[in-house]
Amino acid sequence: MKTLFLYEEIPDNSFFFELEGDYRHLNGIYINQSTNTRAVDELNEIVYDHDSGELLVEKLHAPTKDWTHFIRCGFIL
Repeated sequence: MKTLFLYEEIPDNSFFFELEGDYRHLNGIYINQSTNTRAVDELNEIVYDHDSGELLVEKLHAPTKDWTHFIRCGFIL
């Protein structure tokens, strides 16, 4: 089981990435917009290195077809 993420960094910096597992509970979580601090913290830990702020996920140039769940999340400027 895989989850395909559309990580929306608006404007103009959105990207896809995949993770093994079911991450549907992060659908609709936007780091600077959500009041669900637990989900925001989890998404931050998945996407960004705590110390450097660098991306921890591999950006996909295009979505694959090998996923079970699809979610939209991100960071809106």
